[in-house]
Amino acid sequence: PGTRYIDYLIPGLLAFGVMNACLWGIGWSLISLRMKKLLRRMAAAPMDQNLFFLSFATARILLVTVEAAFLMLIAYLFFDLVPLGSLLSLFLMLVSGIFCFAGMAVLLACRTENTQVGNGLINAAVMPMMLVSGVFFSYHGFPEFLQPIIRALPLTVLADSVRAVYLEGQGIADLWKPVLILVASGAAMFTVGRRFFKWG
Repeated sequence: PGTRYIDYLIPGLLAFGVMNACLWGIGWSLISLRMKKLLRRMAAAPMDQNLFFLSFATARILLVTVEAAFLMLIAYLFFDLVPLGSLLSLFLMLVSGIFCFAGMAVLLACRTENTQVGNGLINAAVMPMMLVSGVFFSYHGFPEFLQPIIRALPLTVLADSVRAVYLEGQGIADLWKPVLILVASGAAMFTVGRRFFKWG
């Protein structure tokens, strides 16, 4: 335990699940609502628009918690893999990742009016990070000049942090920097996406 490929893979899959849940679950849903002209009705309703976006993030937190618990249970039952860090630290990282990728989802969906364009935009964001961010294999094999760029990607920050909790036992005090990076990145992307969001 700690040196097997499955030990490397499970934390990466947890991070990957967060990204997928947000970009597809939030971004695709917003695009679908715009296509059906439902966003226009919601904009006209006496509703706090920020709470509208918060509802999507809350739903992702609940869904990701269930998915992560199921994956961790499988890892424990079949591979005897348990996180060395606290579950609270792991939950904190996953929630930080949700806020980051939720902001990215709002940015990607802010002006998109059809699913073909939305599919392309979301895949353009997902595919590079899935390949280089250390989900399935280490990114240290890439050329040295690419390393700073790869380490700056949100999925890399999240995967490295989840792996640090799972395999190295890092706690909340050790995670303030990646949490800050993820939350600040998500807030910046949400602010831009919210500014240019098209309700009609």
